[in-house]
Amino acid sequence: MIDEPVPPVEAFDSFVGHLPPTEWALIEREAAALVAVWGRSRQAFVTKVSSIQLQAMLTIEKHETINLGRLATALGAVPSSASRLCDRLEAAGLVRRSHDEEDRRELTLSLTPSGRALIEELQQLRRDDLARVLSEMPPAGRIALLRGLQAFAEAADRVTARETPEEDEDWIQIAARLLA
Repeated sequence: MIDEPVPPVEAFDSFVGHLPPTEWALIEREAAALVAVWGRSRQAFVTKVSSIQLQAMLTIEKHETINLGRLATALGAVPSSASRLCDRLEAAGLVRRSHDEEDRRELTLSLTPSGRALIEELQQLRRDDLARVLSEMPPAGRIALLRGLQAFAEAADRVTARETPEEDEDWIQIAARLLA
């Protein structure tokens, strides 16, 4: 529950960037609730894969196949660490290494059916968690939330494009890795 009244929308328009601490606290609290619900499903996977293993799997899934160097870069790791990480994922039957079709010297990484099933299970748990919360909201609130989130994502896309124009990830992939 919100302890303080929500300021009128007009108040945000004229003060964005200069909001009082109480209004920033409200924004942070509401955003944290969404992030917490979205990320709660990760807890079910704590014993299945580590955070870095899940990040690697999500990165591999995004690209379908990826070479070790590109995976290491995406994870902010050195290639030898990424290689050991992939060794563990391969031993667990979640990742497969194979030779690139065009350059047989290069190894590529892809998810196995078990790896894909694990990612799909995580996505379903996440959707279930969100659905439980959304079902508690009135229809008008769900519509307002969707519109607000769409506007937020569009603004975030613009800001991100200016700050890191080389990025090619969508928000689901970024958030999934951050919450892995």
